[in-house]
Amino acid sequence: MIFRRQKWIAPARAGMVGVLLAGALTMAAAPAVAAPGSGSAAPAVSAGTVIEPAIDCLPSSARPNPVIVLPGADGGTADTAAQWGPMVSALRHEGACALVFQGGIVDGKRWAGDMPSAARQLAQFVAKVKATTGAAKVDIVAHSAGTFVANYFVKVLGGAAEVPNMVLLTPEARGCDGVGFLAQYGLKDLPITPVQLVTALPFLVPVLSTLMPSMANALQLTPASEVYKAVMDGPLVQPGVRYSVLATKNDGVATPPGVCSFITEPGVTNVFYEDLFPGSPAVDHSTVRSSPDTAKWVVEQLYS
Repeated sequence: MIFRRQKWIAPARAGMVGVLLAGALTMAAAPAVAAPGSGSAAPAVSAGTVIEPAIDCLPSSARPNPVIVLPGADGGTADTAAQWGPMVSALRHEGACALVFQGGIVDGKRWAGDMPSAARQLAQFVAKVKATTGAAKVDIVAHSAGTFVANYFVKVLGGAAEVPNMVLLTPEARGCDGVGFLAQYGLKDLPITPVQLVTALPFLVPVLSTLMPSMANALQLTPASEVYKAVMDGPLVQPGVRYSVLATKNDGVATPPGVCSFITEPGVTNVFYEDLFPGSPAVDHSTVRSSPDTAKWVVEQLYS
């Protein structure tokens, strides 16, 4: 959810709890709506479309798993090639069959549709890649909002049996407070964080989804949402899947940095970019995905 000049625009991002506080501040000017009961359903959210790459490579005996790359929601589909060129080039140079998949596309924005539907779109693409290449499994490299789609596929849709490796870049998982996201739009030093707000007033999710349908996608990714709970309640790590997480101390979206991104469960590799590459150019929540150093780290997680 992006708030610009008092207009709501809705590209999906994992953990967008920040929209709740900003949205709640607008409710005083909105028509009165009774708080839904426990059985009320949120408005339907469009699934969005997909952009599938040509499956123009085959796995080898040394690299048997195709690598499906899931971008985040930053920028639009027209920016994907430039954003992900370093990553795809590094993976293909290593001999991997790397394929960039984009789903939930609404108005040129990735992951802006219904998140469970986007995960099902991913599941269909995984099946197509396996059928076309003959591979038994795939690895996943995902960034930001793409990590939520990946986690929904692996945990909720049963994709764990097909994915031995999950490499997640600046994911917005548990522990996010939404403060950094709101700060980008001038909302600072507020008396309550978005997470505190949604915890105190969980009915805001269906209320705001009704009042502001363009927010429904991002609201799925807040702690009061059943979509969020399906992924984040209980263990996130699935048996047989190796998880690696890269965060940045300069993250202005997934705040607090590290706390929001790291998956504190047994067996997960959680590292800060700055600790690994202290002399490298600075990165932030978005630009970490285009760093050649990040690409090298991803290759190491998959093949070392």
